[in-house]
Amino acid sequence: MNQADVVRRYLHEPRDVDFCDTGLPLITISREAGTEAHAIGRFILMRLAEYADPDLNAGWDLFDQKLCALIAQNKSLDADYDMLVNDKYRGGGLHRLVYELLIGTPQEYRIQKKIEEVVLLLARLGQVVIIGRGGFQIARHIPGAIHLRLVAPMDYRVQNVMKHDQLTEEAALKKIRATDAERTRFLKDHHHCDIADPANFDLVWNVARFPVAEIVAATAELVRSRLQRLRDAGAVRRR
Repeated sequence: MNQADVVRRYLHEPRDVDFCDTGLPLITISREAGTEAHAIGRFILMRLAEYADPDLNAGWDLFDQKLCALIAQNKSLDADYDMLVNDKYRGGGLHRLVYELLIGTPQEYRIQKKIEEVVLLLARLGQVVIIGRGGFQIARHIPGAIHLRLVAPMDYRVQNVMKHDQLTEEAALKKIRATDAERTRFLKDHHHCDIADPANFDLVWNVARFPVAEIVAATAELVRSRLQRLRDAGAVRRR
């Protein structure tokens, strides 16, 4: 049973999911807008697949949009995929006000708690790359977790967003500033941490200064080294 299957079972009936922490490594990626986190995450998985070690070359998966798709299947949250993937459940607005009047419990709180539960479950399963969602805070006490932060100068990020989203320079800059501000607010409000503090991460990569191939290779080697350290400590178990 892979990680997505375990999450589906957990969302359907939490009491049916009974497992021990695997002790296997995982990666969380925090990022400034426009730093190509999803592409880098996918390339890391491809690089890990080149190792001979079965704990590195198989069983890994990436969770961001996939995480949103899984949680959207939980009908009790009244949150569709678009709301989750674009973080529309965060902050105020008429939809949230109406929901709270009818249900009583803030929708943002309920959704965020479910996301945190699933992210922690994935971290305990190991062999995952988790992009965003406060993963570096949720998994901060997991021994096998490796926390990355991707940053870059604004002009570099603007060019990336202009190309990826087909926006004008002005629109790309506006989108980046809004996205960065929302993520900063979210981490401060929900996890009481400063996303700009490098002490929260194991590695902070300036993607404008390092080729993607170097970032990917160095990160994969760090995962290999962490796996060996976990094995030496007798921390690795099987699902």
